[in-house]
Amino acid sequence: MINNRSSTPDERPQSRSPIHALFAAARPASVKITAMIILSMIGQLAAGGEPAPDSALATNNCAPTGELRGDADNGREIHLENCAECHGYDGKAEVIVMHMDEPPKDQSDAEYMATLNDAFLYLAVCSGGDAVGRSIVMPPWGDVLTDAEIKDLVAWIRTFAES
Repeated sequence: MINNRSSTPDERPQSRSPIHALFAAARPASVKITAMIILSMIGQLAAGGEPAPDSALATNNCAPTGELRGDADNGREIHLENCAECHGYDGKAEVIVMHMDEPPKDQSDAEYMATLNDAFLYLAVCSGGDAVGRSIVMPPWGDVLTDAEIKDLVAWIRTFAES
């Protein structure tokens, strides 16, 4: 990893592409999140705007049904891959994300989490923050994750507030 703070522009290795140069100057967390959003959008365009065939959006239109808590261990991996950049590895949202006006709420706060039912969490993940009256920065994952994966994620999120 290049330490841009201690290098002068002339000492830095040359970028491979203009896009790489653009992202190289940005903060690592915001770059990763921006890249994930762009790649998701490109994936949607490449697929003709259609969600993955086994995604929650394709199979149940993001409608939370049945038992909404799946396998927390599976949810842990999904969280680490897709959510930890903004929500933190432990749900405390003790991260700095440059493009957010307001950081996500602390998911380890048992009192706060008790105000959110599992259907709300499912919808927030599946349909995105804007769909549940929260941040528009949180993208919808329903076109990528399956119904079971979202339920696994709900189960994992619930572990943050357990004592």
